[in-house]
Amino acid sequence: MLLNAMKPGLLPIKPNTIFLNSVLRKYARAYKITAGQINKGNVIEHKSRQYMVTKIDSHFTGRGSATTKFELKDIMTGKIIVERVRPNESFEVSTLNDKLYTYLYSDKKKVYLSDPETYEEIEIDVNKFEGNEKYLQLLEDDMKVTVSFLETEKGLSPISFRLPHMHAYEVVGTTPIVGNTSKGTAVKVVEIRDGIQIHVPEFVNVGDKIFITLNDLKYFKRA
Repeated sequence: MLLNAMKPGLLPIKPNTIFLNSVLRKYARAYKITAGQINKGNVIEHKSRQYMVTKIDSHFTGRGSATTKFELKDIMTGKIIVERVRPNESFEVSTLNDKLYTYLYSDKKKVYLSDPETYEEIEIDVNKFEGNEKYLQLLEDDMKVTVSFLETEKGLSPISFRLPHMHAYEVVGTTPIVGNTSKGTAVKVVEIRDGIQIHVPEFVNVGDKIFITLNDLKYFKRA
C-alpha cells in the first residue's frame, strides 16, 4: 500500500473514513455526534449528567425547521426527563460494552444474573431494565439477557439490561377465536404471563410452547 502511494503516476490510497470512524467509536470511551444521529439506547452526556435515550421523536415545522424530542433516563437515578433539541446540536455519546448473562432470579428491586463463563454473579436494579417494567415478568430461569456496561473511573458499571430478541413461552390461557376460520384468517388471543397477551394462529392451544419476538411481542412459530 505504501509503494502504491509513493510510485509516480499512481493516486495515493484514501482511507475509508466511514469505516475508520466506526472503528474509533468502538474503542473510544466517548465520541461526539449530532442529535439527528443519536439512536435509542445511546448514553449521552447532558447538563453534566449521563442519560440513556429511551425514546426519540422528530418534528418538522414550517419553513423546513425541525426539532428532536428525547425521552432520557438518568442512568444513576432512573429519573425520566424530556428534552427538545435541534437536530444539528452536538452530544457526547459514551461507548457501551455488552455482555450476555444468565438470569437466576429477581425480587422487587434487583435482578440477579450469572456470567455463563466464570459463574460470577452480579445484581442490577430493576429500574435499569430497557423497556416497560411490566415485561420483567417475561424473565425465565436460564434465559440469556444482555447487560450493557459503561466504563467509569471506578471500572465497568452495569447501566442497563434487556431481554433476548426471541424466546419460547408456554401458553397458559386463550380467548375465543376472532375472524373467518373458513378462509384461514382466524386468530385468537393467548396469555403467556399474567396480563401479557398476544395474537396467535387458531391452531395454538393451551400448553403449547411458542416462540415470541420480544421487541414487539409477536408470535413467530411453534417451539
